[in-house]
Amino acid sequence: MIKIIFFDIDGTLRPFETGNIPETTIAAIKRANEAGIITAIATGRHWMELKNENLIKGMRFDAFVTLDGEYCYVLDKAIVDKAISLDEHSHHTEEYVFDLSDQTEPFCYFDPLNGTCVQKIEIPKDQVQIVFDYCSKNHFSCLVEEERSIYANFISDELMKTLYEIKSGTPPVVDFSRAGDNPVFMLIPVMDYDNSIKMKDHLTGCEMVRWSDGLSFDLTKKGITKVSGIDSILRHYNFSLDEAAAVGDGWNDIGMLEHCHIGIAMGNAKDECKAVADYICPSIFDDGLADAVDYIINYNRNHPA
Repeated sequence: MIKIIFFDIDGTLRPFETGNIPETTIAAIKRANEAGIITAIATGRHWMELKNENLIKGMRFDAFVTLDGEYCYVLDKAIVDKAISLDEHSHHTEEYVFDLSDQTEPFCYFDPLNGTCVQKIEIPKDQVQIVFDYCSKNHFSCLVEEERSIYANFISDELMKTLYEIKSGTPPVVDFSRAGDNPVFMLIPVMDYDNSIKMKDHLTGCEMVRWSDGLSFDLTKKGITKVSGIDSILRHYNFSLDEAAAVGDGWNDIGMLEHCHIGIAMGNAKDECKAVADYICPSIFDDGLADAVDYIINYNRNHPA
């Protein structure tokens, strides 16, 4: 049986085009919960972005692979149960937060402070410096993502275009020197493809994942991907890969669709994503996520424990 499903967010739970989660998606996640399946997130996003952009409003998730596997955690079930009973998962404010580094109290129910971190791997300092030097020399913006803060070296038109495409807010501007004292878990340089390839030649200790057709990509430590993040969550629950499914649409989802026992590509997924999927559901605009969840629930009916 499938005991846990890992969901990508952008293009899977939420359309890029509208920024609004379909009601059929919210209902489908609830059906999975009621069927006894643990619902988990597997995203390149920072957990604070999930709050800022209302990315999982109205849905229950107990485990989180964030920053493409760099930062992964499992929430305390009792805390989640209480939050759901109080309908806290449906509440949202317009407040955008980019720095909670000094806050010791949980900001929302899915704040990592309400759970156990199962994988936390920073990018090596020398690799961070290479990115900073390249961006400074060539005047490229770069998003820096720490455990509880997000900032940029400066705001460029290209960065604003990238943020607009994913319906994200504008982060504060902070000098790169801050990162010399703090662990960095993801870097998102904003530059053209040719420059990204030139810079990558010097980044022997990093993975580079382009997740959109635009100017940005994710940098993580070498060997750290959504796959390694999923493995850390499965170890926590003592689940095998045969008990895991994944649903996604982008280039950074290919590995997890291949890795899990059932990999489902959205109808709007990249062709490379569809090529490795066990099943292709309809588009996100045609209730595809609901179809994907029902496919897994029906699979479990035919494969009882």
